Amino acid sequence: MSSLAFDTHRAVKALCEAGAAEPLAEAFVETIGDAIGGNVATKADVAASEAALRADITDTKGDLEAKIVEVRTDLEGNIANVRAELKTDIAAVRTDLEGSIAAVKGDLEAKIVEIHTNLEAKIDEAQTDLRAEIKTDIAESEARVQAKIDQLQADTKADIAEVRTDVANVRAEMKTDIAGVRTGIADVRAELKTDISGLEARLYRQLWLMAAGIVGLTVALVKLLG
Repeated sequence: MSSLAFDTHRAVKALCEAGAAEPLAEAFVETIGDAIGGNVATKADVAASEAALRADITDTKGDLEAKIVEVRTDLEGNIANVRAELKTDIAAVRTDLEGSIAAVKGDLEAKIVEIHTNLEAKIDEAQTDLRAEIKTDIAESEARVQAKIDQLQADTKADIAEVRTDVANVRAEMKTDIAGVRTGIADVRAELKTDISGLEARLYRQLWLMAAGIVGLTVALVKLLG
């Protein structure tokens, strides 16, 4: 069973406010205190208790402030360490990315050079073949024309007008054949140029997409750290 604390100062004050004389109120309160077994808290006891409680609060407050400072110092140290580690990791990642970009760029440039070389070789080969075929066709056509002319001249001088007409027709056919061959060469060149342009555009587009992805990743990491 807990003891009952009796505040004599408060009791005396209440009796005086009720109209009792202070000596009478003090005597009455003292009698009541003795009647309840001496578990009476005097004004001095209350003041001592308050002082002890305030001292405990002050000590606890000091301990808490010291602990808060210690925890804050540890947290600041940990944050600084984490930031340093993150900066180191980001620098390593950035170095790796730059190396990868350089390697990919080098491979793409080498591939483009190789494709250019192969295409130029194919173009030169096609042009050489076409020129040889054209020369052969022209030589054969000229030989046929000349044979016809010789034959017509040998057969009859009277048919000179007809022979001249035939010669003109043959020459027109030759021009048509040559024009067709030239048109074929132009078409081949145009197709090759179109293929080269399309391939270069795709390669540069892939390179730019990779560069944009890397820049986006770097910006995201910088924002995360900031």
